[in-house]
Amino acid sequence: MADKAEFNVGDKIGGYKVERVESLEKVNGTYYELTHEGTGARHIHISCDDDNNTFGVLFPTVPKDSTGVAHILEHTALKGSARFPVPDPFTSMGPRSLQTFMNALTASDWTMYPFSSRNEKDFFNLLDVYLDASFHPLLEEDAFMEQGIRLEFENPDDPNSELTFKGVVFNEMKGYAADQARVMYEAMGKAVFPDLTYANRSGGDPKDIPNLTWQALKDFHFRHYHPSNAFFFTYGDADVKKLLGFIEEKALGKFEKIDVDVSIPDQPRFKAPTTFDHSYPLAKEEDPSKKSQALVAWVTKHVGQSFDVLALKLLSQVLLSNAASPLRKALMDSGIGDALADGTGFHSDFREAVFAAGLKGVNTEEAGAVETLVLDTLKQVVNDGVDDEMVDAQLHRLEIEAREVSNSGYPFALKVFFELAGGYIYGGDPYAALQFDRDVKRLADERKKGRFFENLIQTELLDNTHRSLIVLRPDQELEVRRRDEEKAKLEEIQAKLTDAEKTKIVESARKLKERQEKKADLSSLPTLELSDIPMEFPDVPHEIVQMGTAKVGLFPQPTNGLTYVDIRAEFKGLPDELKDYLSLFAYCVNRMGAGEYDYLQMAQRIAAVTGGIGSGASVRNVAGNGTFLEGFSISGKALARNHKPFLEIYKDILTGLYFDPKRLKELIAENTIQREQQVAGAGFQFAMSLAAAALSPASSLSERLGGISQLYTMRKLAELEEGQLGEVIEKLNQIKDFLFRNHNLAICVTSEEKNMAEVQALLEDVLSPLETSPPTEAKPVEKTPKLKHIAKTTAVPVNYIAKVFRSVGIAHADAPALQVLGNLLRETHVHKEIREKGGAYFAHAGNSSENAQFIFLSGWDPNIVRTLQVFEEAVQEGIKGDIDPERFKEAVLSACGDVDPLESPDTKGRRRFFDEIAGYTTEIRQQYKRRLLEVKEADLRRVAETYLTKDQEAARAIVGNPELVEKANAELDLLFEVSPV
Repeated sequence: MADKAEFNVGDKIGGYKVERVESLEKVNGTYYELTHEGTGARHIHISCDDDNNTFGVLFPTVPKDSTGVAHILEHTALKGSARFPVPDPFTSMGPRSLQTFMNALTASDWTMYPFSSRNEKDFFNLLDVYLDASFHPLLEEDAFMEQGIRLEFENPDDPNSELTFKGVVFNEMKGYAADQARVMYEAMGKAVFPDLTYANRSGGDPKDIPNLTWQALKDFHFRHYHPSNAFFFTYGDADVKKLLGFIEEKALGKFEKIDVDVSIPDQPRFKAPTTFDHSYPLAKEEDPSKKSQALVAWVTKHVGQSFDVLALKLLSQVLLSNAASPLRKALMDSGIGDALADGTGFHSDFREAVFAAGLKGVNTEEAGAVETLVLDTLKQVVNDGVDDEMVDAQLHRLEIEAREVSNSGYPFALKVFFELAGGYIYGGDPYAALQFDRDVKRLADERKKGRFFENLIQTELLDNTHRSLIVLRPDQELEVRRRDEEKAKLEEIQAKLTDAEKTKIVESARKLKERQEKKADLSSLPTLELSDIPMEFPDVPHEIVQMGTAKVGLFPQPTNGLTYVDIRAEFKGLPDELKDYLSLFAYCVNRMGAGEYDYLQMAQRIAAVTGGIGSGASVRNVAGNGTFLEGFSISGKALARNHKPFLEIYKDILTGLYFDPKRLKELIAENTIQREQQVAGAGFQFAMSLAAAALSPASSLSERLGGISQLYTMRKLAELEEGQLGEVIEKLNQIKDFLFRNHNLAICVTSEEKNMAEVQALLEDVLSPLETSPPTEAKPVEKTPKLKHIAKTTAVPVNYIAKVFRSVGIAHADAPALQVLGNLLRETHVHKEIREKGGAYFAHAGNSSENAQFIFLSGWDPNIVRTLQVFEEAVQEGIKGDIDPERFKEAVLSACGDVDPLESPDTKGRRRFFDEIAGYTTEIRQQYKRRLLEVKEADLRRVAETYLTKDQEAARAIVGNPELVEKANAELDLLFEVSPV
């Protein structure tokens, strides 16, 4: 039963009135809706026994253009406020805190400022800063210019040098303009909501961002960032009176209620379907054939109604979620494309929900055939009837989502918020969105009446003329054209500048640089002390048992009825030539047939009785001994009532996985196109992997498994015809035979105590047929990487840059000092030079104590030469002179937070079990944390000199724009080996 409510409807808590009180068994807590009577601010508080207290304030923000005003305001609001007038309180609070989450988010029609912390003092410190940033930001012109957009000469002091646009958000959105998934999402808004705010790019379009003025930004804040337009959310075990009183004292008590109209009307419905053409940049080296996407999108129901959202989400999953789903199967079997289009599925992040389906990897002229196929398939589903077993299977998956208490990705509290957000923001019932069982009961009643989903397809899709065919085409000249248009615009502006205007631009650049160079006085910011750091890692009770030669860890946890099973096999002795195929093998594990079941039947079984099964190959250094593990993992989860069929699926995979050539050909094409698209959105990860690969055999293998090398492998396989896949299948079978042996397995089971005996018995049945003898191992091939500097070019307007040194791992006495040094360099030099001055969106410095590497990294970066210079200067600049004691303390504090991440029942067992196998014992981690507190200033200088001054031994890599890479190579003494992605 949920805890008894502390307050009742009608109660007054300071200036708040309690409007609603409900029990919330989902978290064994109490749900409150409150209104602040003085301002009209709305507040939902969920009181529960969770010490990871969470706060968020959300403002509906409704841009009327694509200047990125809401996004740039989000950045600028966090650059100093009335009581915390420091240049960057948001970034500065990171190292002064033990926060478990801290961010700001801009969506299509709202902006939110959320954070969470397990430390009460820290929570209220952050709350103080967040409230002042939200309601009393300084919004200084310098901050707007730095974060948003400014004109500046290439040589800031020389008005005769080339004029440029600069700004963090400007460069961030340039990068996103090359990301197909983001381009498709924005195209969807334009296509189906042409009259509403969703037709604009809320993040900003680089060609429109220069039109935004500082005054327009301030006006937008005045209209939108007011308590009368605020939706608060809090969650956890904090004292409610104290929490609300703090918010009122620091923010709401200073305002009076006003009328704020940020309403979004219904989109007028199309009288006939439309077609919307859009393009994305493609590299000149790539073949543009079969590189288009075709997506059919409909506007459906309002997202504030939880039952409608459940029904449409469920319908979307029935139609599209797995290989046996009818619409997905029809699309993939058609041969028109290689994978589902970006944007396929159900979208509840608009005021009115969107359903979409389509294909990517198509020829542009076949877009109409995709639309016809989608419509014909939907008609066929209506005529044949929706399969009740598929509905039940997907309903079961949604039940798992509703039950699971996990902090993976986001803190669980924010997942709860996103569940209720539609009803909260758009005028529905937010509490109803958390009552999954109630909506399921209503759905059962509706299904009994017959043809519920068939009628839903008919009314919301087939009879709905508000439909658009979105065609996303590749354009090999687009990036060059954008660059030329920007250059022409700047030349036009520069030609018309008066001497006075040139002087003003020079003076503005000088003023901004002075502000950026000025040492920040952070004394106004609240902080934790080192004495506030919890030093002990909580114990995770468990039992280790042997099943044959397999090692099994049993971890009882309060999982709310779920069971997690993780199976890991070592692949160190696998022949080296097979390791390039491991990632493909992992992609196939839950997508192929096994035992007596073909891949469609396996897809249905997995959907019906599990919350998903996935797999992957990875490399991990062993703590303290210089070796590394090569692990292949299969992970899955299921409700306790499905233990038997869940583990029968594992048994079939381990004993009877097989590879059908036709299906394999489809999966290779699908996997290839997915990897190609990842480059634009996650280029910094690829750059880091490329650089690290030059420094150790472990990192080299890791790059082969998941980096650009793996993309090259998949492209070669994609060239093979179905009849040529025999050799590939033989290699996959060799991998299977090597991995799936009892001798080779380590298994982690996380479940409730009462379930352990049953799971253990079933697991013994899974393992009993497996070969127990060790596989024949190939002679180890430990390739010593060659130190080189690599640049991979593609159709992106910005760059992702990495520089990596060899360092030491967690067990080495110098590792804590290196981590503190990394945090210090990031906060005192790298962030300022690369993000604030250089305009890159992302800048990082830090030591990886697992990979034994010290990493400098930038992303969405307009510079190459300057960024590499910053990397080279960072060490000397960061530690020259006396190190500020407060900055030093912050670097230690944030390092302690890094080694104690937020966990939840689903991750505690997994982390403890596999950490122990890799040598990351509780004792090692405890020793590491203790050593962090023992680090002295002299240690930073010593480790910097020992590990980071041999610049010739560092590896560098770039994933970036071809012209910018070519220009950088011409300027640098150090040459990069350049080749296209």
